[in-house]
Amino acid sequence: MPGKVFSDFYNESARDTGDVTSTHITYVKKKVNDALREICSMMNFSWMKRTADITLTASTQAYTISTFASDWDEDTPMSIWYRNIAQKKEELEPYDENEWDEEEDISEGDPYGFHISSKEAGIWKVYFTLVPNSAFVSAYSPLKCRYTKYPTELSADGDVPEIPTSQHQGLVYFTNKLICGEMGDLQTAAGWEKLANESLGLLKKKQVHRLGRGKRVNPRAGVLTRHRARKSRDYNL
Repeated sequence: MPGKVFSDFYNESARDTGDVTSTHITYVKKKVNDALREICSMMNFSWMKRTADITLTASTQAYTISTFASDWDEDTPMSIWYRNIAQKKEELEPYDENEWDEEEDISEGDPYGFHISSKEAGIWKVYFTLVPNSAFVSAYSPLKCRYTKYPTELSADGDVPEIPTSQHQGLVYFTNKLICGEMGDLQTAAGWEKLANESLGLLKKKQVHRLGRGKRVNPRAGVLTRHRARKSRDYNL
C-alpha cells in the first residue's frame, strides 16, 4: 500500500481542521512532527532501532555519544556489548546516577558497566567502569551499541515518516487530535483521538505479533541488581 508524504499529511489535516490558509498550514506542519514524535515514543518500535560501533581508546573512560550515535533519542535506554573469545555476547551493565556514585571505578581493566550522563557541559557521554586498558581495547574494540533513534523531522514535501505505511492515516488522526485539543474543541479532539487510538493500537499489536511476545517499554538506563566485577581475562587464550 503506497504511503503518504509530508505534503499529504499537512494538507489533509488542514482540511480536516477547517483551515487551509498558509498560516494554519505552517502551524499544522509543526503539529504533524509533534504527533510523529509522540507516536514513536509510545513503544520501542523495531524500525527505530539502530546499531553503532564505539571505538575505544586505552585509558579513556568517557566517549561522546554524538560521535557514534548522533541520532540517539536521549529519553531512551542504550545497550552496549561485545563478543568474547568464545563469540558469546557480553552485555555491559547500565547504571543510573545513584548506582554510578557507588559503582564507578577509574581503575583500568575489563569494562563491565557503563553510565550515560550529560553533566559535562550538557554533552551526552558514556562512561565505563572499569576504564578499558590496552589489552581489552586490542582484543574487543569496537564495542557494539544498540539504541533507539530520534524520529527524523519532516520538512520537505516529499519526506516520508518513520512509521509503517499502513499506519500513515493514524498520524493524520493524531495530528488532528492535537490541533483540535489546542483549539479548545475537546469534543472533536476526542473523536480524532478515538480514530487515532484504533489505528495506532493496530500498530502496537503488529509490533508485538512480529516479535512473538509482549513489547516492554523501557525507562532510562538503570538496573535493579548489582553487578559483580569480573576477573581479568587472559588475552592469550
